[in-house]
Formats: sequence, C-alpha cells, structure tokens
Amino acid sequence: MKAVQPSTRDGVMSKKPTYEELAQKVKVLEKTENDLKESAALYRSLFENAPVGIGIADEDGNIIEFNAAILKPGEYTPEDIARIKNLKKLYADQKVRSGIIARLNRFGNVDKAEVQFKRKDGRPYDCLLSIRRISYKGKPCVQAIVQDVSQLKEIEKMLWQSRQQFLSLVETTSDWIWEVDRSGVYIFSNQKVKDILGYDRHEVLGKTPFDFMPPKEAQKVARIFRKLAKSRKAFSGLENTNLHRDGHEVVLETSGVPVFDEHGEYLGYRGIDRDITKRKQAENALGQINTELEKRVEERTAALSETNKQLREEIHERKQFETALRMREKELNNKTVQLQELNSALEILLKKRDEDRIELEEKMVSNLRELVFPYLAKLNNGKLQDKEKAYLSIIESNLKDIISPFARSLVGKYLGFTPTEIQVANLIRQGKTTKDIAALSHLSPRTIEFHRDNIRTKLEIKNKKINLRTYLLSLQ
Repeated sequence: MKAVQPSTRDGVMSKKPTYEELAQKVKVLEKTENDLKESAALYRSLFENAPVGIGIADEDGNIIEFNAAILKPGEYTPEDIARIKNLKKLYADQKVRSGIIARLNRFGNVDKAEVQFKRKDGRPYDCLLSIRRISYKGKPCVQAIVQDVSQLKEIEKMLWQSRQQFLSLVETTSDWIWEVDRSGVYIFSNQKVKDILGYDRHEVLGKTPFDFMPPKEAQKVARIFRKLAKSRKAFSGLENTNLHRDGHEVVLETSGVPVFDEHGEYLGYRGIDRDITKRKQAENALGQINTELEKRVEERTAALSETNKQLREEIHERKQFETALRMREKELNNKTVQLQELNSALEILLKKRDEDRIELEEKMVSNLRELVFPYLAKLNNGKLQDKEKAYLSIIESNLKDIISPFARSLVGKYLGFTPTEIQVANLIRQGKTTKDIAALSHLSPRTIEFHRDNIRTKLEIKNKKINLRTYLLSLQ
C-alpha cells in the first residue's frame, strides 16, 4: 500500500483541517444556503407580487416564467400563455418587435420602449417595455418588464383634446387672454391682442401691461396692481387706457386671478382684457346728452314757470272777462226776449201782409176778368184792322201774363232784364217769330236778334242746344 502524502499548495505543505475548522465551514455553508433560499424566496415574492408585469424568455422568445401582473392588461390566463408559448405572437406590430430585438442586440438592453401588445380579443394596448439579458438556471435568457400605460395614454389623449379645446377657445374668444409672472411680465398671450392693440402676441411677451399705457395711466394702474399682487386676490372690472400701435387710445376692462404652484407659491396672474372703448364712448356721449338734457330741462322748467305765471295772469283776466261775459249774457238774454217778442210781432205783420197781398191779387184778377176781358172780347169781335187785332191780342196776352206766374217768375228771377227784353221774351213765349216781333215792336229784325242773344246770355243758356221758347215756357 502506498502511503498518503501530505498535500502541498504553492510548494508549501498544507495542514489537514481540524474538526472545529470543518464544523465552522459547515456552519458558513449552511448560512449561505439559507441566505440563498431567503433571497430566492424574496425574489419569487417580488416576482409574483410586482405591480408591473415581469416575464422571462429564452433567446428564441419562448416564454419560461411570468407573473400575474403581466396577464392583467391583455386579459390572459396562464393557460392562454401556455398555448401562445412565444412572445412574437403578443406583439401588435411585428415591425416594432424587429426594432426592439435590433436595439437589444446592439445595446444589450432596451429601456421603456413604447410598444403595443395584443389583448386576448385582439385589441391593442399601450405599454412601456424594458428588456435585460440575464442568466436563468444556467441558460442565457431575457427578462422583460411590461408596464401598462393604456390608461395613461387615454389620459394624455384627453389632456391633449382638452388642451386643444382650451387653445381653440382662447384663440376664438373676443377677449385678450394673458398671463403674467410675479414681476408682471407677460408670459402668455393669445392673438386677440393683435385686434385690440395692433401687436402680435410675440411682441407682447417679455413686456408688462404698463409698457402699453400712457405714462400717467401706467403709474396709476401700477400702484393698483401692486396692491392687488400683494393681497393675492382676484380682481375684475379694472378700467385702464392703453395706446394702440397706431397711437389712438383703447380703453380696456381687466379681470384676473392669482396663479399658484402645487406648493401654494405665488406665480403671477392670469386674466382677460376686454375692449370697452366703444362702450366708454357711448357712455361719454350719453353723459353729454344727459348734461344737455338737464340744461334743457332747467331751461324748460324756467320757461314753464314763466308760462305758469302768465297762465295764472290770463286765468285771472279770463275770470274777470267771464264775469263781464255773464253780465253781457244776461243783457243779451233780456234783449233776446225782446227780439223774440218783436219777431212774433213781425211774423204777425208779415202774415197779415201776405194775406192782404193775396186778397189784393185775387181782387185784381177778379176785376180784370169781370171788368176788362169782356170788353177786350167785344173789341176783338168788332171791325178792327189786322194790326189793331194783333195789338189787342198782345194786350190780352200781357194781361193774362200779369195774373199768371210767368211774368212774376221772369221779373223776380231775372231782375237784370230790360223792359224791351221782357217784352221780346213774352212775345217769344207766345210763339212769335223774329219778324213778327220786329213788326209789332217797330224795331229791325237785327235788333230783335240782339235782344234774343242778350236774353239767352242772362238766362245762362247761350251756346247751349236749348230752345229759347221751350225754356221760357218752363218758367211758368
């Protein structure tokens, strides 16, 4: 038998460990093993309970390990992952997967890459993917940490839409919206300032509101703003005058609220300016109108006072006049009674006169018929020449006319007729021709025509197609 030689190390004879040393080494190894078990248990606990998804795959993408958190965003079960087997099938876009692998091969890791994985129903969801190369159970593998950011993406989308709506509102409003820092310097402005003051928004940034005011106005408003900024209170309706780019004055009505950060630190003010120039001009014009109206009212009041004074005097005079009128009315009433009595007496007298006239006419007619016409008849039956008979006929006709209404109508209605015209009209009514009338009147036919023309003129029938004899007969 060959004897055991003592071992050497680096040419030095090693000493065989004692029992105590071996026992100590065993204790160290046991402690290390326990630490490793505790570390493995802690890792497993962290792995299983991590709030983000953790998975391990081999270099070909085959899934080896995964925790529950990685299943939740895609609504998978462990059985689903067992059927899927490879990470490739989870990518919504294979081009993105190729890019991730390229980055992993180039840099050795991928940190928070934005990718989309497919849910169980095929819908995509957003996540952040981080990949590290590791050694797992003695084999080269990759560890993936998947953080679901779908809700975060949705919130970002809503914030973007809200911001777009806010910007749309800011840019379409009719007011100038602004923000100043704690020093009163503009750090935001919408484009409405261009319409109000003639400056682009970028020309306003970096300046203060007082840079656009007349010097005295700037001093006054600066004092007010300093007090407001010190109080950190909201304000509204602060009127101030600004200068437009072209030099004309613009009156603004300013309102603002203080702005604070998440720690309550004062940052400045945010607010709006409204152009009230036209309103102020209207108010000034209205003020002038009111002043003018007040002046006119005073003048009118004075005039009315004078008029009232005159009216009172006139009323007094009118009362005196009414008193005199009443006295005069009383006198007139007395006279009216007297006149009525006189009228009654006159009516009686006129009635008596009419009765006497009628009685006289009746007597005259009776006398002519009883005392004249019989003798005219006897003469007409006697031996008379033709001319004498014609005269006798005319006399008889004229006497009859005297007692007929014709003569009275002719003379009464047309007082302008001469005696010759009355005689000619009477002969025309009897049917005598112009020649007959001329012979009986010892006048020329031309003269008779002249009288006929005058008669038509005075009867207002000249140049009218009316027979003169017919018209004269109608006057009976």
